[in-house]
Amino acid sequence: MIGLYIHIPFCVHKCLYCDFPSYGGVQQYISAYVQALCREIKTWTGKGLQADTIYFGGGTPSLLTVSQLAQIMEALQQTFYLTHDAEITLEANPDSMDTDYAADIASLGVNRVSLGIQSFDDCMLRFLGRVHTAAQGKGAVEAVWNGGIENISIDLMYGLPHQTPSMVHHDLNILASLPICHASIYALIVEEHTPLWAGLEQHDFTLPSDENVETMGNEIHHAMHQLGYEHYEISSYAKPGKRSRHNCKYWQYTPYIGFGASAHSFYKETRWANIANIPQYIRQAGPHSLIKDKVVIDEKRAQEDYCFLALRMHDGISYKAFEKQFGTTIEREFGVVLTRLFQQNLLEKTKEGCCLSSLGLAYGNYVFSQFIRE
Repeated sequence: MIGLYIHIPFCVHKCLYCDFPSYGGVQQYISAYVQALCREIKTWTGKGLQADTIYFGGGTPSLLTVSQLAQIMEALQQTFYLTHDAEITLEANPDSMDTDYAADIASLGVNRVSLGIQSFDDCMLRFLGRVHTAAQGKGAVEAVWNGGIENISIDLMYGLPHQTPSMVHHDLNILASLPICHASIYALIVEEHTPLWAGLEQHDFTLPSDENVETMGNEIHHAMHQLGYEHYEISSYAKPGKRSRHNCKYWQYTPYIGFGASAHSFYKETRWANIANIPQYIRQAGPHSLIKDKVVIDEKRAQEDYCFLALRMHDGISYKAFEKQFGTTIEREFGVVLTRLFQQNLLEKTKEGCCLSSLGLAYGNYVFSQFIRE
């Protein structure tokens, strides 16, 4: 069963930390972009494939009108077979969400909303370049719920410049008061050539100490556990039965098809990415190829990808699933690596195989790198 990803690359304003393929101040392209998306979807060669997740990501998909979203949904339904219980997620910013909009997108089949809140502190939101307030963040959650969508996720960040553990504690208290069943809580990663990176290079501001960031992370893990959330992926927490089914596909080596500028796909052991330029995408969508980069995954690379992606999840690597997927044992392919990581206390055994230990969570990138063979 495949997943479908729809990239909406438009934002009101580009945030300080963002290096995602999204653009502010170019909303004049939205109408033509939606038409191009529909053309790309309808010319997909694998018509009739079953899909059980759709994810509208961005950017800010909630900048689209209900009518525009309906056009995209119609194109998807004409091209793919959507299961009756498909998870259909729309990313949204708080300033572009109200009860009427939530009710309208629910009528289209959207049954999950992911709100990019990032912080419930107004000073931090202004610093990050967010265009909403803390009150709008809380109000957006309530609007989605009142609009009839109960599967609500929010994004929060920690380790931000000027952020303190008490500010993270405040965010968690507000989260606890809201009808949220999923949260993605990210430690800040400073990406090169973002405004945040430039400001740090020029010493305009500084990051919290490593000790404070560790304190923040520990409080998050403890508080979310106490609130009944499962820490099922490095940065993801869910109430029982509310994992992001779409995002799990990325970590469980399941095929997905991406549509839109910069969208990525993984299908039939091939990964590819669309062109990023919006006007070029609009011109070429439909009759011409949109692929910018394409890589055919050989068996060696596939085994590596499978392992480090699976280790992002608390479930970890299933040895039986690995053998079923590749016709060989994980011990034969990575026995030396596994032994070393167990000895370093970075992995721990599970009923099915292994997963990151609590220490391994802190050194995830190192663990993942050990599965990359020369």
